[in-house]
Amino acid sequence: MLSRSLFVTVVLTSIISGCGPDTGGRVGVTGTVTFQGKPLDNGNIQFDAVDGSGMTGAPITNGEYSVPAETGVLPGDYTVRVSKAGEDAAAPKPVEGEAPGDPGAFSPREEVIPEEYNLQSKLTTQLTGEKANVFDVDIP
Repeated sequence: MLSRSLFVTVVLTSIISGCGPDTGGRVGVTGTVTFQGKPLDNGNIQFDAVDGSGMTGAPITNGEYSVPAETGVLPGDYTVRVSKAGEDAAAPKPVEGEAPGDPGAFSPREEVIPEEYNLQSKLTTQLTGEKANVFDVDIP
């Protein structure tokens, strides 16, 4: 009888406490990103809380991203920003007349993603703790 009570106690404790890591109420989000009809090969996605309370992000690889709950954000409304550096960003060019290592010694990175999906993003989503958060982005 004692072992049966112990078993029931262990099972109930596992159910109540959950089996996953404590995320402090943070939630994750996953999704896909397409650009001009194709999966975005690489870039970054960022979720900024509308109320300024937090932000998170993840790299985009082969059109997919994943933010685990452990590094996620609290449920709420978010502005979503997508960025991708232009092809010339991989090899910064020294600026003539400046010493190597100077902050201005490299040409600025060209942003490939249009401003309405980046700096001036109009993309928004609501992340909840009630279900898996999936947010797909299609940038024309």
